[in-house]
Amino acid sequence: MSYGVTPRDHDEPGFSLPGRAEPVAGCRPQPPSARSLTTGLRASWHRQGKLAKAGYLIATLVAVVAVLASIGAFALYRQLDGSITKVAVGDLSGRAVYGAQNILVLGSQERLGQHGNFGYEAYPGTTNSDNLLLIHLDATHTQAIVLSIPRDLFVYQPACKERSYVGNGTWPAQSYPPGAIIDGALNIGGPTCAVRTVEDLTGIKLDHFVEFDFNSFRTMVDSLGGVEVCVPPGPGYHDRYSHLNLSPGKHLLKYNQALAYVRTRHGVGSGANAGGDLPRIQLQQAFISSVVQKVQSQGLLTNLPALYGIARTATRALTVDTGLGSATSLMSLAESLTHLQPRNVSLITLPTAVDTYPGLQSHLMAVQPQDDVLYQMVRTGQLWHGQLPVLPYKDVKVQVLNGTGQAGLAAQAAARLRLLGFDVTGVGNAAATSTTTVDYAGLDQADGAYTLMTALTSFPAGQNTLAEPAGQVGAPGTVTLTLGTDFAGVNPPAVTHRARHGRNAGKSGRPRVSRAVRNGPGAVQSRNAAASICSGLPPAYNPGANG
Repeated sequence: MSYGVTPRDHDEPGFSLPGRAEPVAGCRPQPPSARSLTTGLRASWHRQGKLAKAGYLIATLVAVVAVLASIGAFALYRQLDGSITKVAVGDLSGRAVYGAQNILVLGSQERLGQHGNFGYEAYPGTTNSDNLLLIHLDATHTQAIVLSIPRDLFVYQPACKERSYVGNGTWPAQSYPPGAIIDGALNIGGPTCAVRTVEDLTGIKLDHFVEFDFNSFRTMVDSLGGVEVCVPPGPGYHDRYSHLNLSPGKHLLKYNQALAYVRTRHGVGSGANAGGDLPRIQLQQAFISSVVQKVQSQGLLTNLPALYGIARTATRALTVDTGLGSATSLMSLAESLTHLQPRNVSLITLPTAVDTYPGLQSHLMAVQPQDDVLYQMVRTGQLWHGQLPVLPYKDVKVQVLNGTGQAGLAAQAAARLRLLGFDVTGVGNAAATSTTTVDYAGLDQADGAYTLMTALTSFPAGQNTLAEPAGQVGAPGTVTLTLGTDFAGVNPPAVTHRARHGRNAGKSGRPRVSRAVRNGPGAVQSRNAAASICSGLPPAYNPGANG
């Protein structure tokens, strides 16, 4: 029966079944007998040629296969839908998985109900998010930035409704500085509190939320058939806390070993970072690189049986927001990543510093404006090219203030900045200070502030003057350079050999200036997902030396 045709339609003029005569006016039509129907159909079949008969058979078989496939797919999708753990999360855009996406992925350290030995925890039900990833997909899902936010970062935390085991009221906002440690937001107020905290920090509107725990991580790794990792030459990675023991070289890790690898920190790192979170992030980024390379090389996103197998595991293992809480949404998101190549996935660590606030020497604080430049990149959909972006000098408005007490220093600095091409709007005096700083107001000015800092001989301190809870985006405007007694001057124009011979000069006659910052002050730790999994790894660290 065709769609849109009802049994009543059979009595309409022009409609007839094989072997049935048109009704006579004034007489009630009689239903055709089974014999007449069979006879008519058989006669119609015998009148067809061999090719037509073959076509009917093929069409029938295709129809049967399609029906069976659709029934199977429907049953599978119902099964997947029934196993998804969904959670209502406030402040998400909730938009469809197509187009540009910002997804917050949190790894919970909750030990309650977990299977395995994960080390001592005073409160096993604690759900601090030891792993925080902000994943940005461009509109075509062919470019991705994975921003790792260290768990020990202190940030402004908005007021949050407390989880039941925390209390039954509202957890008050934590003013910055010093703010509160970012991994506690999930534990205090659940996913909504974590989302609001990250949105306030970054100025980025989040679209979706994903949470995993120890068990779900191990299960997902096994669904991929394990993940290959690397250990650099030396004594190997050994950590009595995470129970990791790996010799140098490559290893295919599954279940407990994979979890121990991404959790270890006491057995990796060097210097001030030994046994800390930053070398652990390096391991985690190498692990993610290996996953991306495996998914792409084995075509897992285009292999429907394999994809359904991974989906079955994912729907049982992960907790997602309601916007992702269906098999259709999760499968659509996975299939949209088919053309995402490892070389187009950038893994970036948020720059942080220690010992910048009294009493918080062991915790991390944001490095400005580098952090804000990264947030602005994600917010505006810019690509990562191995270093933070800088603006043409002519597009940066600068006010220069003298805090050294040395007469004429601001005017001298302004003249040299103009020579480079900066738009200097004025000079003046400031309160005496020993530290040279660049002040800016919000994300929209962060690029200009960073660009100015790269033009100075010694990298200065940066300060975002927009205080929370004010929105952090701000508006374009003038950045302020305050000269302290540590001011070392402005970089001279970079003159190349060709420039000295009159070539390679701009319209103004000035030589072009090199502004890339890949190493040293102002640089950002990153890796490309296509890089060798044996590159960019932290060295081994004596286990137990850092308790």
